[in-house]
Amino acid sequence: MPIPPPPMTDTGVIGVGYIGKLFVDRLTEAGHSLTVFDLDDDQVAYAVDQGAASAGSPAEVARNSEVVVMALPGSPEVEATMEGEDGLLAELDVGDLVVDATTTHPDTSVVCEERCDESGVAFVEATITGGSPREGYHVMAGGREDAYERASEVLDVLADDHVLVGPVPDATVFKLGLQMRYAGRHAVDAEVVEFVRDNGVDPRIFTDFLEFDMFDGYFTGDFSQDIEGMGGLAIWDKDIGYAREYAHQHGTALPLNAVVHEAYKATRHRAGPEEGDASALIQYWLALNDAEDRFE
Repeated sequence: MPIPPPPMTDTGVIGVGYIGKLFVDRLTEAGHSLTVFDLDDDQVAYAVDQGAASAGSPAEVARNSEVVVMALPGSPEVEATMEGEDGLLAELDVGDLVVDATTTHPDTSVVCEERCDESGVAFVEATITGGSPREGYHVMAGGREDAYERASEVLDVLADDHVLVGPVPDATVFKLGLQMRYAGRHAVDAEVVEFVRDNGVDPRIFTDFLEFDMFDGYFTGDFSQDIEGMGGLAIWDKDIGYAREYAHQHGTALPLNAVVHEAYKATRHRAGPEEGDASALIQYWLALNDAEDRFE
């Protein structure tokens, strides 16, 4: 019987944004020796204040870590982090583990696993959500069973619960489906609110009387971003775009997703630099109804 590996305490985090900070907090509280890398010095400073060491490149993170967690904006950033002379793959040792919490195109996860396999490194997708009805943060993992078992110790720290969805890229496909649901539901809400309001009826009854959970920005016109990083508008535009591309590759019909994606894309073009909240989506319906001065 193989001897299980010792507990992994030398851990790296690449990307110290909204989710990355959550990981930094949890890992340092759990006693992990932590090394971080981010292009933003302010983000690195936050992690250092929590007790982490800073690195000058992903390669340096790999040299100091047995397990490396990526929490990046998307596929281009993951690909750049993995490859090159300063990338993770240049310095990872046989037996190390890479955990990718980034929501990417599924093909990115497939390539990452293949490249890790070539280097004798385990790879696990760790797509994460904090928006389900369950309280806390939950990881939908993808990878081989032995890799998932290897990652379970760190996943126990990173999330309140986790489940193995299947092999790579099943977890990323599932996460894109989840993002489609989040983005689609809020798009329907935007249309419903604007339909009611454009016909002279107060839409606040949805929230104040029936207690539906709808974006406050739909009623106030305040679209300022409430989380750091890309913001909900850009995140959902990116992720449902990945879903649309992957569906096209595999011949899956997504007619509703196509319409919702066009609404998010159009809104991103119209929204101002400080309007990154996903509630800015209602601007799409305001424009269609010639009501862009609604909140003035």
